[in-house]
Parts: sequence; structure tokens; C-alpha cells
Amino acid sequence: MNRYSFPIHLRRFAPAALVLTGALVAIAAYLQALHYPFILDDIPYIVWNNKLAGLHLTELWRLFIEPYNDLSEFLPLRDLSYWLGMKMFGLTPSAFRMYNMFLYLMCLPLIYSVTLSLWRYFRPVEASGALWAAAAVAALFALHPSHAEAVVWISGCKDVQSAMFSLLALWFAIRAKRADGLVAPYATAALIALVAAMLSKATAVAVGPIIAMFWMIFWRDIPTPDRHRSILLWPFASLLLCACIALIFATMATERVPFHLGIETVTRSFAILGWLARLAVSSESRHFYYPLFEDTNLHFMVALGVAVLAGVLFGAVSILRGRSLWGFASVSFLMLCLPSIQLIPYAPPSFASDRFVFLALWPVLMLVVALAWRLNTIPRTAFLLVIALAWSIQTVERPRDWRDFEALVDADLRTYPGYYMPAVYKITSFQLPRGQYDKATRSANGITTPEFRNLMLEVINIHHGTDADAVATGKLIESIRLLWKLKDDLGMIPAQAAWNLPFRNLWIRMPYFLAVEWQYLAERNPDDMSVRYNAGLWNLGSQRYPDAVAHLRIATRSQHLPKNLRGTAFHSLGLALLKSGSVTEAEGPLREALEQSPPEPRASCSLAELYQQTGRIREAASAETDCRSKAPKEATPP
Repeated sequence: MNRYSFPIHLRRFAPAALVLTGALVAIAAYLQALHYPFILDDIPYIVWNNKLAGLHLTELWRLFIEPYNDLSEFLPLRDLSYWLGMKMFGLTPSAFRMYNMFLYLMCLPLIYSVTLSLWRYFRPVEASGALWAAAAVAALFALHPSHAEAVVWISGCKDVQSAMFSLLALWFAIRAKRADGLVAPYATAALIALVAAMLSKATAVAVGPIIAMFWMIFWRDIPTPDRHRSILLWPFASLLLCACIALIFATMATERVPFHLGIETVTRSFAILGWLARLAVSSESRHFYYPLFEDTNLHFMVALGVAVLAGVLFGAVSILRGRSLWGFASVSFLMLCLPSIQLIPYAPPSFASDRFVFLALWPVLMLVVALAWRLNTIPRTAFLLVIALAWSIQTVERPRDWRDFEALVDADLRTYPGYYMPAVYKITSFQLPRGQYDKATRSANGITTPEFRNLMLEVINIHHGTDADAVATGKLIESIRLLWKLKDDLGMIPAQAAWNLPFRNLWIRMPYFLAVEWQYLAERNPDDMSVRYNAGLWNLGSQRYPDAVAHLRIATRSQHLPKNLRGTAFHSLGLALLKSGSVTEAEGPLREALEQSPPEPRASCSLAELYQQTGRIREAASAETDCRSKAPKEATPP
């Protein structure tokens, strides 16, 4: 055996050892969170998802035709993974997190292999260093702190799973390349993996144009005599497939956010792009909510977004001139960011999130390593080690914030003390339930957005209405009045909600917090039926029908409810049951409403609607006649 063979083999395995080291550091950090509980979206996706849990093996095809979660997200493969986890491990958080970690580890060899192939293709002169360059990209990817959100948070499964399938699609797309064309089996496999990525998370639609771009670059490089136009059918198929899947997601979407045409829309998109680029390269502390319009550095982030776009345009021009790793990576970064920069608006809790850049990190890291490769070996190594160390520190620290929702909120409040998003959740979810009124007031006064500051101060005043002497002091009546007033206030959405979509998202969710206050008032004043009565009417007007039914049932069964309110209470109960789909059960309360003294004539109108839904045409006609003759004009049907 040659005495020099062992060192040579060792050098061959050294790049893989570098990737493995990065993976071990990250996994060791993520294992801190292995036994943390379900948090935030994990609960409706998994814990409360009886619809998904009750699905039988022979019914799994239904995942591909309708959403199977309370948030109405149509992500069949993500929900399939949740179903398998429920059946195999029950509601064990650690099992779901282990699955996320497994997907994350699967991404690393794909990152390494895809980067290696692209480096050799775009930089054949530097092919000798391709192994180390690919290893550096994969190791930095493994250590990046933004991955903590997607890996540790069980709901981040869609980001990690989609990224894994996207990288698999890119790997097949590169493997399909041959000297004179594309190999059909590999190209087909790339498209199948692309579909799997999109069915895990819709934003993977951006990967299709990247594959198409690579195939078109390769087609252009084929010598003219061997360049067949039929090869272009493959990139066209990739784009067409993405368009079809995107159309399916568009038809499945239940939430519609109106477009706003104004300078704020342009500012928003550039600022988001700047934030995503910042999250991709910085070593700062990570958060769940990031401010955008509330950030004092908004103009800087807009400028950074403009600079990123300018760099992408320069990269696109370099691609047109010839092979360019810089061009391919910069355009790929923009493509992967496009679904998140609000060109088609949607209402997220935060404009920028760590999970948004899970896959978009990869082309950025290729650019960072390509930049480092211009240096000599020692400064290059030092440069990359400094970055790796800074990111490792954040990766080790970040999972600790995921031990519960309060820890997440506190981490955000420490960095953004005036930001309304964490402050509202801190007040409503933790400080008020614990009776910490002074702390809640300080938190509310610290909010820099006046609409939410005033709203939270009023909510705190309502909570004071639950004191032991609430009835004697009149605080209970004042709390009820304030809750009705806030309902009207929330109906007037502030102008900035048109372009500040996290603001809109939280504003629309505020009735939920007020419904909690109604429930709290009722629990602290169980013998006061005016609370139950008003809570039922309030929830009915807010279209929170199950809550309305719960309150009105108690009110109508109580003998303490004044007689002059009983007709309205029974009618409201029947109407809430009717609106919630309990048509048969609604008939009894509606008839009771007509038998009270005084009767509630509007119940005839609701009975007419009930009879029409149940096909009782003759009774519907009679009830409609009573409705037109006895009910108030505004209550009669058109």
C-alpha cells in the first residue's frame, strides 16, 4: 500500500467532515427544544385537528382535494406527515420535532451535491476547489440561526419539507444535464419532486423558474448543431406546472386581502426584500415578529432592498452574457424571496420571518463563499470561520426562546419594546390573566402605534370590571359598555391597515381577545345574566356563533333574565344555532321567542329562513307572511 494513499483519502473526506461538524453543532442546539410543548399554530394543526386525526388510511386521498386544518391551508403532503405522526406517535411533540430535524439533515447532503455541481458547471476553472466550496456552503447552511424557527417549531415542517423536496428537484434537474440535451427520466423526476415541494408549501412555486433558468442556460451552451428546440419543452413544462399548481392554491385560498395602490406598497416590497437579505447574512439575535413600517430603520431597509434588486439585475445581465455563478445565485435568491415580498398581498403576523429565508439562504451562501474564494487560503478560512462562529452562537441560543409563547414574546419585546405585535400578546395572554394591571398598563403605554395603545388601555379598564365589588361600583356596567364600544371601534379599520398587513391581521383578530374578556366577565359574575345576555348578542354580531350559543343557552335557562329580554335572547340563540349549521336545533328557541311576553316578532323571519333550508315550503310561506306583517321593517327579508 502506498504510504501517501491514506492522507490523500483523508483529504477527500475532509470536506464531508466539515459538513458533518456543522450538522452536529446545529442538531445539538436543536435537541435543547426536543421536549418543548406544542406552541402557537401547532395546536390547531395537530392538537385540535380532530378532522385530520379521524381520517382513515383509505381516505387519505381527500388530503389532495380539500384543506384538513382549522387554518384552511391546503398543504396535502405537510398534512400527510402530521397524520402519520399522529398515528405512529400520538400527540408527542418530540416525535414531530425529530421529523423536522430529520428533514433538515436530509437537506445538507443535497445542498452539498447541488452546490458542487453548480460550482463545477459555472466555474470550471476553479473546479479543483469545488469540494471545499460546496462543503463551506453546506456547513454555513447547517449553522445558520434562521433555521431554528423552521426546525424547532413543529409548524415549520412545511418550510423544511418543502426545502428538502425543492433541493431534490434541483439535484435531479442538474443530473438531467448531458452534453447534447436532457435525460428524460431525471428531468421527469425533477418535475415530480417540484410538485411534492409545492404540495408541502405553496411558496416552492418559485423553484420552478429556477429549474427552468438552469435548463435554458444549459441549452444555450449546447453547440449550435446539437441544439434542438425540443429541449426547451422541459423548462416550459416546469413553468407550466408551477402555474397550474399556483392556480389550484389560488382557488383554495379563503382569505382575500384587497390590493392597495400607493407608495406604501412599493416601500413595503423593497423593505421586505431588504429584511430578508439582512436575515440571510447577519448574526443578530433572531425573533418571531419583525417590525417593518414601525422600524426606525425603514428607509435603510428600503435602500437595502433597492440595492439587492440592482444586484439581481446585474446578475441577470451577466447570465445573458454567459455562464455566471453570481448571476444564477442572485436571480435565484430573488425568485425564492418573491412569494414573501407581498406582490400578491396576504395578511401575515410578520412581514419578515426566519422561515421565509430557509431555502433562500442557499444562493446567498453561494455568493458569500464565492466572494471568499477571491481571497488567499488563510484570510478566506479566517473569514468563513468568523461567520460560522457568529452564527453558531445564535443557533445555540435561539432554541431556548421556543420553550413557550411567553418566552418568544419576551425576546421580541426586549429588542422592539414599542412594537404593538408582541406587546398586545404580552398584555392579553399573560399580564391580564395574572391580574398584573400595573405591568399591563406600562406595556400598553409603551406601544408606539396609537390605535393599539388606546385599544389596549381600554381592554385593561374592562378587565378591572371583574373586581369583587364590580356590581356595586358600577364597573361591570362600564365594562359591558366599553366592550360594545370597542366592537364599533374595531369595525372602523384604520387607513394604515390597507398597506400594513400585520397591522390588519392583528386588528381583525382583536374580536377574539374581546370575546375572551366577555367570557372572563361571565365567569367572575356567574349570577348576573345581563353579562351572559350581552355577551351572546355581542358574539352573534361578531359572527362568533359557538360562543354566542354558549352564552345565550345559559341566559335563556336562567330565571334571573328579565322577562322583557327573554324574547330577544331566545331569538338570538336560535339565530346563532341557525348560522352555525345546527338547523334542526334552532327551531325550538325560535318558537320560544314567539311565545314570550312580549314575543320577538323577528323570530318569524328566522323561522322562514329555517323552513326554506329544510324544504318545508308551506311553513316557510306562512312564517314569511308573519315576518312581513309583524316584524320591524329592517328585519323583514327583501
